[in-house]
Amino acid sequence: MLQTPSNLNRFRHLGLALSLFYLLYNLTTFYNVSLYKLYPSQIYNLATPFDSMIPFIPAMIVPYSWSLILFVASFFLVRTSTQLSLLTYRLILATIFACLIFYFYPARFSFSRSIPDDWTQFGYQFLQLVDKPFNQLPSLHVSYAMLLGASLWDVVASKKRWILAAYRLLLTGICTLIALSTVLTYQHHLLDMFGGVVLAVSVLMISNRIRNALVIKHLTLGVIGFLLIAIAGFYFANMSMIASEIAEDLAIIIAAYWLISFMMLACAYQQDKPIRDIRWFQKSSNGRLTLHTWIKFAPIIIIYNGMSLLGQWYFKVFSKSQKYSLTPYAINDKVKVVASARLMQTDLSSHLTYWLFGYDLLERSIVPEKIPSLVHYQIIVVDLAAEISSHAHNLRIAANGIMNTPVHYLYLPLLDLQPLNDVLLQDYINLFQQIEALSQSVEIQAITANNESWVEDSQVEDNQVKDSLITLINFHCVMGLSRSIGVQVLYLLYCGTLTVYNYQSWVEQHYPQAHLKGAYLPKSLVETMANYKSVTC
Repeated sequence: MLQTPSNLNRFRHLGLALSLFYLLYNLTTFYNVSLYKLYPSQIYNLATPFDSMIPFIPAMIVPYSWSLILFVASFFLVRTSTQLSLLTYRLILATIFACLIFYFYPARFSFSRSIPDDWTQFGYQFLQLVDKPFNQLPSLHVSYAMLLGASLWDVVASKKRWILAAYRLLLTGICTLIALSTVLTYQHHLLDMFGGVVLAVSVLMISNRIRNALVIKHLTLGVIGFLLIAIAGFYFANMSMIASEIAEDLAIIIAAYWLISFMMLACAYQQDKPIRDIRWFQKSSNGRLTLHTWIKFAPIIIIYNGMSLLGQWYFKVFSKSQKYSLTPYAINDKVKVVASARLMQTDLSSHLTYWLFGYDLLERSIVPEKIPSLVHYQIIVVDLAAEISSHAHNLRIAANGIMNTPVHYLYLPLLDLQPLNDVLLQDYINLFQQIEALSQSVEIQAITANNESWVEDSQVEDNQVKDSLITLINFHCVMGLSRSIGVQVLYLLYCGTLTVYNYQSWVEQHYPQAHLKGAYLPKSLVETMANYKSVTC
């Protein structure tokens, strides 16, 4: 059944598309106007001999003004959520690509246009006030007209063929008049119009292949960052008495680096069910992002480090009454699991003591040496945060002071907000089998590599050693917990601890602040994982 979007959702999509247009279009207009004043020779003239043959028709200001009306109305004319998303994708892609071209290929309309002395006078006065004769190639009026026409082509559903034909004829006529008005009002040249057609066709081809909104999001962030940094560098280099041209060159280098990083991230989101650490976010054996990864994604990594610090601060400030609210869940008497964000180095010892020995032991400040010597622990850190280094290394240092507790590190890279069914099912199974192998090991020498003397001094049987081993599994992401809780749920389904009937109530009970929507943790994935119940858990 096709889902009908709510009016609130329609307004959100409209607000996003309009905001991006006004931000980027006005930003590039400001840049082109400033460039024209300082270096007029760097502004292109796209007039051809054929443009001089085109008449100026004042009345065409009317269909020219229809563009904004159709732009707004289209968000309320589409019938399904899929149509709404596709419409938004198309308009945003056209906007960001066009504004990139406006920056790299600044052009100005070259004909003079006097304001008519008739009923169209107000329209041209308003147009002259809000739209300067820059941002020419490609014509966004033409691109939008084609994209809106394509997006609204199927919104009318009628069994009467003449009604459908009449609607499409009317839509085609409106969009054609909007496109023609760009040259007949002397707002654009023919090459601008042609560029608008090329852009629209390109966007239509690309938008049908975009996997989700996250790809659009990171492309947009890349373009916004590029334009803001590059134009800020131009401004300070040319408008400031302090800065020099070096500032502009440096700004362009930083802006290009920003754009390339976010474009690569968008490509990573565009991949269908990949293992991402091979090509994108590589980490060392102790969970630290490699130098190669930093070189590729430094802007993104810095942002996520800031997000991590913000999340840690938020947890400390707003969870004072529940300082250790991330309580491990016992699968059985040997295995506990807990989901967390990446933890601060200063808090690791406290969290670790609480996770292993409980709140009472922590509050009474009982040192680990007083724990019965036959009880030994191991920790398995499952790192799900592709964009940030793991706390596994620091956790290993903290655990070394607690009965020489060993820490094992596993990595399944998940991108932020990436739906969990974007990962191959077999990748989850492989991860869970690795966890099982570690948690069920009976070779205590391998488990407590730094405590081999314990085996030599203790006269216990193999089954006693096995019973004395407690495994703590820590799933962690950056700050939102969605990744770590979601994969923990899948692991518990795999173990048979949870079922498709009670996993939602379990999440509500143990992680009431979690936001695991169906689009993020699809029920189809839950049902599939439940079929892999492990008899050994």
